[in-house]
Amino acid sequence: MSTLAKRLQETMERAGLTQAGLARKASAFGESVSQQVVQHLTSGRNTTSKSLVPIAKALDVSVEWLTTGEGGNFTVKGGGANLRASKAMRDNARDAERVPVLGMAECGPDGWSLWNGDIIDMVDRPASLAGVPNAYAVYVVGASMEPRYFQGEMVMIHPGKPVTNGAFVLVQRRPKGDDETPLAVIKRLVKRTGTKTVLEQFNPAKSFDIRNDDIVSIHRVVGSGEA
Repeated sequence: MSTLAKRLQETMERAGLTQAGLARKASAFGESVSQQVVQHLTSGRNTTSKSLVPIAKALDVSVEWLTTGEGGNFTVKGGGANLRASKAMRDNARDAERVPVLGMAECGPDGWSLWNGDIIDMVDRPASLAGVPNAYAVYVVGASMEPRYFQGEMVMIHPGKPVTNGAFVLVQRRPKGDDETPLAVIKRLVKRTGTKTVLEQFNPAKSFDIRNDDIVSIHRVVGSGEA
C-alpha cells in the first residue's frame, strides 16, 4: 500500500468518513469526486488524481502532506482551537452519514398513527438518500400495507422527491384541534385531484379519500429495511 493510501485511510478514519462520505464532502469544493476515485486512492491504485485537491480540503489537510508526508497535517497541528474544529468537522461528517428516525405510535381503529415528530433513533444513510439533508425514516405501524411493508419495518422517506400516482407515501394529516397531535399513515397513492387525495392499502384491501385541505405533507417512501 502506498504511503498516500495509508495517510488517506488514516485521515478518513479520524474524520469518521466513509469513501462515499468523503466523495460527497470533497465534491462540495467545486469539483465532482466519485466514490470510485476515493476507492482507487485508498487502495493505492491511483496516486496522481486531480481530485486530491478537493479531497485534501475536505479532510482539512494539505495535498503535500497527503502525497509526501511533509508540509504539516492541519488536522492535528495548530493548538486546541484547531483540534476542537477538527472534532466538530468529524461530528458533522458523522451526522451527514446518518438519518433521523421519527416517531409514530399506533392510534385508533381508522388506521391513522400519532405523529410526534420526535427523533427516536439515528441510522446509517442509504444510497437512495445521499445528499438529501431533510431525509428521515419511520417505523411502520400496523399491518395495513402487508405484504409490501410489515409492522416494525423501517422505511426511508425522501421529502423532496416528486410524488406520483402509484408511489408509496407517508401522509401527515392536520389535527382537528390545535391541542391535538397530528396523524400520519403510510399508503399507496392512487391519484390526486384539485380537492382530494385517494390512498390505497393492502390489508384489508381498500381505498379512501382525504381532503387536500386536511393534508399537512405527503412525502415519498424510497426504500425499506434496516439501514
